[in-house]
Amino acid sequence: MGLLRRFASDTLFRYRVMSYIVGTMLIILFVGLIPAINSINRVVGPVHGLLYILYLVSVVMVFLRYRVGLWTLIAMVAAGFLPFLAFIVERRVSKRLAAQARVGPDAPNG
Repeated sequence: MGLLRRFASDTLFRYRVMSYIVGTMLIILFVGLIPAINSINRVVGPVHGLLYILYLVSVVMVFLRYRVGLWTLIAMVAAGFLPFLAFIVERRVSKRLAAQARVGPDAPNG
């Protein structure tokens, strides 16, 4: 299956890709706070804002499809505006949902 087809059809994969993109853009914005390279934020800021909205769409889709808990949802939303948190939350959510998929849909999702 091609990456584009998988991106279009797999909710968890779409969330993972958007998480890494938004997390990377956020780190670039954070580095852009250094006065010597502050001009980078004029470009990266609006792009991150647009991508964050797309990231939120993928978060809502994961929430609806996998029925993750409220605290997981809050962590996923916060991961889009706290540097490095996107990578940590993505890893934990992906591991838990992959394990849940192996056990079956009737398993408790904590």
